[in-house]
Amino acid sequence: MNKTLVSFFILCSILICFKGFSQKGITFNASLAEKIYLQLDKDIYTTGSTIWFKSIVTKSIDNTPTNLSGILNVELINTEETLIEKILIKLNQGIGEGHFDLPETFQSGTYLIRAYAEWNKNFDTDFFFEKYVKVFSPLNKNNKETAISNVTLIKDPNEGDHLKAIINPYVLDSLHKNKLQLYITIDNKKDSVSIKKEKDDSYQIDYMIPKESQMATLELITSNQKKYAKTIVLDEHLMDLQFFPESGELVHGLSSKVGFKALDAFGSGTKVEGDVVDENNDLITSFKSNSLGMGSFELNDADSTKTYYARLIEESNKTDILYPLPKIASLGNVISISEKDKNITIITSSNYFKNDSIYLNVSFRGVTIYDLKAQLKNGSLKFLFSSNDLPEGIIVFKMTDRTNQAIAERIYFNKRLGNNLNIKIAADKPSYTKRDLTNISIEATNNKGEPTNANTSVLVINKEQLGDIQNTRENILSYFLLTSELMGHIEKPGYYFNNNSDMQSDLDALMLTQGWRHYKYSKPFEGLPFKPETSLTVSGHVTSALSKNKRRPAEITMMTFGESKDVYAQTTDSLGNFKFNLFDEFGKDIGIVLQSAKKSGAVTNYNFFLDRKKSPDIVFNHKKSVEKLDSIAEIFLRKEDERKLVYNDFSLNSDDILLDEVIIEAYKLTPNRKKVMDRFGKPDRVIEGEDVAEKEKKWSFGLYSVLMFSFSDKLIIERGPDGVLYAKGLNNEMTLVVIDGIPVRPYEYQLIESIPPSEVSSVEVIEYAKNFTSLFCELFPQACSRPEPPPQSGNIVAIYTHAQQGLHGVKSPKGILKTTVPVFSQQKEFYAPKYNNVQADDLQKPDLRSVIHWQPILKTDDFGTGKTAFFNADIAGEMMVVVEAISEDGAVGYQEYIYKVD
Repeated sequence: MNKTLVSFFILCSILICFKGFSQKGITFNASLAEKIYLQLDKDIYTTGSTIWFKSIVTKSIDNTPTNLSGILNVELINTEETLIEKILIKLNQGIGEGHFDLPETFQSGTYLIRAYAEWNKNFDTDFFFEKYVKVFSPLNKNNKETAISNVTLIKDPNEGDHLKAIINPYVLDSLHKNKLQLYITIDNKKDSVSIKKEKDDSYQIDYMIPKESQMATLELITSNQKKYAKTIVLDEHLMDLQFFPESGELVHGLSSKVGFKALDAFGSGTKVEGDVVDENNDLITSFKSNSLGMGSFELNDADSTKTYYARLIEESNKTDILYPLPKIASLGNVISISEKDKNITIITSSNYFKNDSIYLNVSFRGVTIYDLKAQLKNGSLKFLFSSNDLPEGIIVFKMTDRTNQAIAERIYFNKRLGNNLNIKIAADKPSYTKRDLTNISIEATNNKGEPTNANTSVLVINKEQLGDIQNTRENILSYFLLTSELMGHIEKPGYYFNNNSDMQSDLDALMLTQGWRHYKYSKPFEGLPFKPETSLTVSGHVTSALSKNKRRPAEITMMTFGESKDVYAQTTDSLGNFKFNLFDEFGKDIGIVLQSAKKSGAVTNYNFFLDRKKSPDIVFNHKKSVEKLDSIAEIFLRKEDERKLVYNDFSLNSDDILLDEVIIEAYKLTPNRKKVMDRFGKPDRVIEGEDVAEKEKKWSFGLYSVLMFSFSDKLIIERGPDGVLYAKGLNNEMTLVVIDGIPVRPYEYQLIESIPPSEVSSVEVIEYAKNFTSLFCELFPQACSRPEPPPQSGNIVAIYTHAQQGLHGVKSPKGILKTTVPVFSQQKEFYAPKYNNVQADDLQKPDLRSVIHWQPILKTDDFGTGKTAFFNADIAGEMMVVVEAISEDGAVGYQEYIYKVD
């Protein structure tokens, strides 16, 4: 077919797909999803640093920046599957930027960064963005690794293998008592183990495991519900060799390509080579992998009466190891693909269909571009395509019978010529000196060489410390053309777009192994319950104050207290539903006040129920936390240690003074206070009501807003996954609330935040309260009926009101709800010294940055050009400029540039 006909097929397919969008009962596919890409400044961090990122959200069908979603949720998650921080990123035509600050006290370990739009919840997590990063503490501070130590595997030929370890729960929980709950997972089989303290106060395990086990995960839970998990590789020399026939199976009498993947004990690809032999040790063919352990070989005229093996020769011990290939099917079909000089040959074969008609379906990102019918000749048929007449990316070729049943499938990565955005980078000088001003210009052109408008980012890094990591990690090309199309983890995705000579064969090896039955667009999705978020909203419904279930129409007024005060008004529908679209607000949360009235205008006491968006379930891949630290990362960490030592020495010479904490001893004992103290103990910190009222601002929206912004040194106020604000002690233990000595029930917590500060006489924090377990069981009886022990200690936040009648005795204005809602994350400028106006302190303080410059958004003009400037640090050597770009028509580009600092 010629190019015009191909374009016609593609256009018709897209129109059919979107025409079906409005039909009732239609089955939707993933071609309607959005792709989400975060460009991080690096993949490895230290405490005290910042994770910088740019976000790009596109339509999956053509990679053009989306005009559908205006909000992106970005989350930072730890190994315990706890949401550490969640921020909202404003998208402008699919582009946004953000950051996570990692304080010095941040716990080192592996973290998951997850990003999703509300619209993408329609497609499960298939199109969520996920990236695992490692955070290290320079100089080895704040390390929890000693919680599980001395892990030993004992191989006993007579009994079985034993896994031994020493566990120190007090590293996590200084008040841990009695039994320790431990879960041990051996190769995905989980077991619960209860262990007691030994006479020497240590906890030790001796656990029998099956022989040849590969991986063990130990998860401990203290008596106070503190959790910690550690994954251990049991056999570092173990290797897994997997085989993937080209069409899903090897078929008798037919020839087929077989992909293979060799993985080490840590799940990383390892280089191998060897021979394929039969059961008589006769040589069939030979094979050799690439550096990531992947490759393929041809198996001609497979024989179902034979058994085939792959034979590896280990260079270390020269011992033959045999790995069986999949069994040969007696009946079946095969699709084989080969490419030469940009011509793609598709051969469909069958050993039971001889001269029957078959169909070849060719699809791209869930949309059919060809649906061809032809007749086999002696069980075989050849199709020819020009590579440049097919879209760039992953193409699915599917062989179906006359009943439209798929009988063979093959995915192929099509690399066409000149489809990407071309980027040129130039500097104003060939080399620079330390702290010298560097001017960089960028030129973006399309595949015709014409200037184009593009949204680019500029990252400048020290090549010695971060260059090798940059060469193999995710970039904009590998994400949009590869990672976003396939499920599962792709090791070193940047490797496939590194302009190596074997790029096409490496990509095909990846398609045969990683992509085998794991293509994201193959899964049907029915219905679209989640609507795209275009702006910040506040929605919910109102009910009669006399009945929580009886909804009422009402006039609703809402005031917001952000950068500016805004007033919104609307009439609910007949079911009491309302939805306000907010102006853009930036920060963390803003206060809102909702007031209800009847249609007549008279204020009425209706109940407000806000819609709170919950985060999707978290799945953390614990294998990510056991990957070996390679020499490339060690270089960066060694330099960070040196930088910290120098900076610390410099700081010690400054005039900073550390003030001692001042504790006020005066305390008036009231009947309610005595009741609380008798049950839970004396408070550790007291915030008087007069101080709360004094700190109340005009924009304040209740008690918790004042505590959050003015008393963060006394207690923590943070928003939970359900959107409700919760109070916690500074020790981060589980915290419960009592008001005037009356425990607050779980469903009442959303009411605490809006208590008027003027109604509060004091707020008190009791850390590690007495009788905490009894209160917990009183509030959560179902949790206490489970086999797992309830928490043995925790905090109490005791709130005392002037009414002295608990939460429901607090005077609240009629028909009013005061609360907070999350808003867009505040943008933060990347800090770098400017040496054009040098101060005396700037000359003394060393500049040892590994990330020299970060500019997430730089738009090229109508001439396709953009410019940026920055100052170099004090480190000599080569600096790498990394530019990633996307154009309005969805073309993506990536380019690196090296300059020298003397």
